[in-house]
Amino acid sequence: MPRYCGPVLVRGRAFAFALLAGVVAALALASPAVAADGEKVDEYATAIVINADASLDVTETITYDFGDNDRHGIIRRIPASFRYDDEHNRVYPISDVDVTMDGRPVEFERSSEGGYQIIKIGDPDDTISGAHTYRLRYHVTGALNDFADHTELYWNAVGNEWEAPVAGATATVTAPVQITRAACYAGEATSRLPCDRATIDGTTASFAQGPQRPGEGLSIVVALPVGAVAATEPVLVPRRSFANSFRVTPVTVGVGTGLALAGVAGALLLAWRVGRDRRYVGLLPGLTPEPGEGAVEERQPLVGAPPVSVEFGAPDNVRPGQVGTLFDERAHVVDVTATIIDFAVRRHLRITELADKDWELTKLTDGDPTFLPYERELFDALFSTGDTVKLSDLKGTFAKHLSQVREALYADMVTQGWYRRSPEATRTVAVVLGFLAVGLSIAALILLGVFLGLGLIGVGLVVAAVTFLVVAWFLPARTGKGSAMLERVKGLRLYIATAEVAQLQFQEKVRIFSTFLPYAMVFGLAERWAGIFADLDLDTTGPDGTPGLYWYGGLAGWNLAHFNASIGSFATATTGTIASVPASSGSSGFSGGGGFVGGGAGGGGGGSW
Repeated sequence: MPRYCGPVLVRGRAFAFALLAGVVAALALASPAVAADGEKVDEYATAIVINADASLDVTETITYDFGDNDRHGIIRRIPASFRYDDEHNRVYPISDVDVTMDGRPVEFERSSEGGYQIIKIGDPDDTISGAHTYRLRYHVTGALNDFADHTELYWNAVGNEWEAPVAGATATVTAPVQITRAACYAGEATSRLPCDRATIDGTTASFAQGPQRPGEGLSIVVALPVGAVAATEPVLVPRRSFANSFRVTPVTVGVGTGLALAGVAGALLLAWRVGRDRRYVGLLPGLTPEPGEGAVEERQPLVGAPPVSVEFGAPDNVRPGQVGTLFDERAHVVDVTATIIDFAVRRHLRITELADKDWELTKLTDGDPTFLPYERELFDALFSTGDTVKLSDLKGTFAKHLSQVREALYADMVTQGWYRRSPEATRTVAVVLGFLAVGLSIAALILLGVFLGLGLIGVGLVVAAVTFLVVAWFLPARTGKGSAMLERVKGLRLYIATAEVAQLQFQEKVRIFSTFLPYAMVFGLAERWAGIFADLDLDTTGPDGTPGLYWYGGLAGWNLAHFNASIGSFATATTGTIASVPASSGSSGFSGGGGFVGGGAGGGGGGSW
């Protein structure tokens, strides 16, 4: 089907539509070259030689007058790619570019943009003015079109995108055989007005046009006998569309599927080999070898986990923060909050509820000599400004200490022998590599799809990378000792999750309630734990006769029925407070606030060539 194709226009049913589409595209890609006042083209001469192989040798002689303006040179934008059909673009490969100015070689740069070949002529370090003659030579292939009765060259000798007026234009076409017909058109885009002159002299056709305003052009047409030249087929390249970027072929489907399956298998194998917890061979769950006894570890099976045995106390006096971190391999803020309550339960500090939805922490001791490093870090940070601190005073200032406490908790996992390396460090490295793999695979997908149409192969890479990223979150693995402690921690959780009022009637209820509350918090069972004690007859009088417990002071009228709400509010407030970071400082941009240029966010700048 005849088409509008770059510098070549092909006649046919779609002529008007294609031509209009080309003009719209040209306007959308407006040239960065702008003519200043007083600039003009004194002469525009185009000479085209049609070779026997259907290629063209084009010479453009452009006498450009810059007037009094200081400019570097001119920019020539040559259309070289246009839509052919839904799947292809027709391109006009341009090669062997040579440029002179006033008969001497001149510096130029060549680039591609939006279907144009751009030739930027001139020295960026020097300026010129007045009239200068530029001669551009280049070689073009794929520009002729075959019809039933002739072979045709349809060429825009002067494009209608010039910003400067053209005083006069000429064009000649030389063919290897007799030229049978010639025509030309001048004026604005889509104009059908004939040019001033079109003549044929054997193998040469000549054209001329008088003055043209900016935006007007000259198009020429010559006809040769059918078969006069060879290789007139258009040069087509696949359009960069979604459909042809993901072409379904045996190769793309096979390779893409193979890469996806290989990547998924590799990621799962990594999880199988690296991410599974270890356990001791020959020992019941929860047991560890005696000192001096040889210990052999193996990977945990994926199925067939043994039943959990109830633990009626914290195993080996493991602390709440340790329990929370071991249980889900993450040192959450709630693990730190539970540690603060554990300090109170162990009588190192007292928590007092205030009337304004705040709480006061009062230091009772200098801490325990047996404090673990993360406990010492936390305790000292809480009272770094004095022996009494309001929870609200920690807002915006405690986040840096929280980060250090969490790092110490992860380090403790290794110190206890529950992990060979920090689970957070293992996870962070793996996740970073996972995101890097996803990014690279997406880049590969884009490159394969856009430039080669092999997007399905890229999809396989993305599937493999995403699978690795998902697996990366689960790569930390407990040692045999860590798995044994985890089984006992699960037993403690089972006790807290299933204990009933009847089981607690004859125990030291306040001590049991208080001791296990921090553990219930890290398991997410604090509400249940407080709820079952609300129905018991607990002494809710603090040591000084005020409402509360020995470690928690409530407001007037407080009793254990209120404790669930009280401790829930305290935990929520503490978690949000100690994790909060300082708000960014700033002033108003209005005049009363001292506004000035450059004083707000964003901005920056740029420049021009």
